[in-house]
Amino acid sequence: MEFILVFAISLFVLLGVALALAFGQAPTYRPSRESVLALLVDVMEKKSSVERWEMFLSLPINHDPELEQIRQQCLVLASGWEGELKEGINGALLNKATMEELRVISARLHHLIKAAPTSRLF
Repeated sequence: MEFILVFAISLFVLLGVALALAFGQAPTYRPSRESVLALLVDVMEKKSSVERWEMFLSLPINHDPELEQIRQQCLVLASGWEGELKEGINGALLNKATMEELRVISARLHHLIKAAPTSRLF
């Protein structure tokens, strides 16, 4: 009787794992333009965490070439030409000069969002 119980539980667990692997999706990082704009605004308002900012900078964005260019501009902005992080004061992730450049980048992203065509699936 114990053998049947152990066999049934093992079969149930293995079937669950097989179904999860067959129908599950791999985790992907696909930020939208709106979420990146919200992140940039949070960085400018000193509301963003360092982890969110560094995750955005460190992971390439393959699904949107324009968004990838913006990420690369932010990466150059954050690291500077010498490769050091230009931190600001009072909890800011960037200093005053780089904040102004970030405003220009976020304005460009805002224009990209407005220029994007709207589509609906019926």
